[in-house]
Amino acid sequence: MKNPYSKKRRLGTALLTVVLMVSCLLSACSTTGTKGSSGAQQATQPSGQASAAPHKIIIKHAMEETTLESTPARIVVLDNGALDNLLALGVKPVGAPTVQLEQPYPDYLKNQTEGITNIGTIDEPNLESIAKLNPDLILGSKDTHEKIYNKLKQLAPTVYVDTIGYTWKENLKLQAQAVGKEAEAAKLLDSYENRLKDFRSQMGDRISTTKVSILRPRADHVRIYLKESFSGSIVSDAGLQRPAAQQGTGLSANAGEEQIADMAGDVILWFSRDKEHLLRTKLVNNPLWLKLDAVQSNQVHEVSAETWLSGLGIQAANLVVDDLFKVLLKSK
Repeated sequence: MKNPYSKKRRLGTALLTVVLMVSCLLSACSTTGTKGSSGAQQATQPSGQASAAPHKIIIKHAMEETTLESTPARIVVLDNGALDNLLALGVKPVGAPTVQLEQPYPDYLKNQTEGITNIGTIDEPNLESIAKLNPDLILGSKDTHEKIYNKLKQLAPTVYVDTIGYTWKENLKLQAQAVGKEAEAAKLLDSYENRLKDFRSQMGDRISTTKVSILRPRADHVRIYLKESFSGSIVSDAGLQRPAAQQGTGLSANAGEEQIADMAGDVILWFSRDKEHLLRTKLVNNPLWLKLDAVQSNQVHEVSAETWLSGLGIQAANLVVDDLFKVLLKSK
């Protein structure tokens, strides 16, 4: 007599086999995923969602190495150069200082700075104001803010350039790296170099014979800016020459009425923040000043202190180049 349950057992076994096969197929599908061009397996993502891989960056800077776990979004800058550069890169900081308390941001940036919180002065940024902004990156300079570095890095990852001024191109590159805008920085520098190439071409043979003097008259002396200054570096990039007395290294040299000869040049470009300064109070009537070639040929030109002195970024650099075109070629 046949077992009445044998047929049922055979049916049950078949059904179990089918279930196991389907389960294995579903499991394989859920783990296989898709492959990119490199052939590596990638987990599938729900529709409309990107991969969650962070943009981790290790920045080697003037103080140490700093790790950024992702591209920063809330950035505080501690000087005009970093403010200028970030705005040029299309990144608006949440906080920035001014030269003097309650002073507005540089006029040449006025259309770009709406909504940025003043965090004090460049020399004395307010740590409490910075903390309230909840930054995820702070950009400063070692030569100005070294003493507060350890306090700042407790608030957010902090990246310092070594110095400000003639190193402005290297500073732009480092700051661009920190905010993930290296390609944009390269384009800005290429454009700057192309403008100077055009300037040199238009100057022709005059480029190797025109000596430019850069002066900042103060209340009781004149500061002569040398090649290792912001504006001095741009004049050098342009291919223009400097007078013999202005060939020294360093940022600047001081001169009084006794050193008027050191201020000479085919062209004198000057700027000042002081309302009353030596050029207006004494030099303008000094016989030695009046005998200078630039004075006699009407080649003494005032330029903006905001750009030539304290701009320190790529936008200010281009405005300095604008002035070179205006003064030496009478055009842009």
